[in-house]
Amino acid sequence: MKVLRIIPFLDFGGVEQRIKLTMIGFKNVNTAYEMKTVVLGYGGIISEELNNLKFPVIILNKKVKIPNLVLIYSIVKIFLEEKPQIVHTSGAEANFHGLVAAWLVGTPVRIGEEIGFPNHDWKWRLVFKGIYMLSTKVIAISEAVKSRIVQLGEIRSSKVEVVYNPVSIESVEISKTLEDTQKSIIMENLRFASVERENPSFVFVTTCRLVLVKNLMTLILVFKKLVFNNSDMNLRLWIVGDGSEREFLEKLVRELNISQFVTFWGYQKGVIDFLSKADAFVLPSKSEGFSISLVEAMLAGLPCIVTEVGGPAEIIVPGETGFLINPNQPEALMEKMQTAIFMSDEERSQMGLNAKKAAKIYSVPNYIANLLKVYEKK
Repeated sequence: MKVLRIIPFLDFGGVEQRIKLTMIGFKNVNTAYEMKTVVLGYGGIISEELNNLKFPVIILNKKVKIPNLVLIYSIVKIFLEEKPQIVHTSGAEANFHGLVAAWLVGTPVRIGEEIGFPNHDWKWRLVFKGIYMLSTKVIAISEAVKSRIVQLGEIRSSKVEVVYNPVSIESVEISKTLEDTQKSIIMENLRFASVERENPSFVFVTTCRLVLVKNLMTLILVFKKLVFNNSDMNLRLWIVGDGSEREFLEKLVRELNISQFVTFWGYQKGVIDFLSKADAFVLPSKSEGFSISLVEAMLAGLPCIVTEVGGPAEIIVPGETGFLINPNQPEALMEKMQTAIFMSDEERSQMGLNAKKAAKIYSVPNYIANLLKVYEKK
């Protein structure tokens, strides 16, 4: 059974990481499915990793902006050549172009996937209502996302299956059991040595794309107040990731005169070493469809402060595995970050243990099993 996964880009980020874990997961369970990835736009870090692992990737390097009739034609040509039984698209651009192409060539199983928390106006609602009519099934990455697209009138509830994103639990656990000598080398390579000598009393960490929806400007402004209100403490904020907002955010930190307290680490292939050195995770996004970054932080045993909008509200149990905040209320974020700072070591450790236990349901094998159920229903 041949499956073609269609995505807009394959550089770095949660969606891209999920594709890599899916390819590895299918290989590990030795299914009868043959899977290839088709990238509509450009590749990058993850596509290079997949190529190194000998997983097939087709990169079109086309403009993905909706609509692109030339792109649909290119996808149709690939479908006619590959003859997949299943086409699985992820993301708005992939859903639009991929599902139209799959319908045109008569692919038996056409699965779209909503990976975000859409805020469509009436025109886009009509567009995606039509697109989803061309699908045989639609996957939502959380119950919140499912409710959202049903509420928008883009699809009926019975046509949507919820399949939560996978997180590589194994890689987190392996990284945490590295020998001390190995770990010291990693820390040196990541420039931790200079940071550790400062002996910060509390480290907040966030790992994400540096884009507007992640609401990092609010996080930085709140963190400045925390530093001012707790001048006797050596607080730190580590921002791990890259994106279009990085230059703006770095300038903001300089203008606020808190550069000595905030570190931008850029994109990192693995984040576990940063998570294992931090005391709490924070991500006040305007919305999140799911949040792989959150689950990674939970698996690292960190108390987590995250948005209540979207998927995180299904993942976090307030007061037990972390805290939920309204991303439009900076004072709520301030309060929970202050709470995390002054929790006792025992309270913080227990919350981290609760989080780690709760996050294990998002394993790659569980994801593959749930995905296969969707594939096999048709």
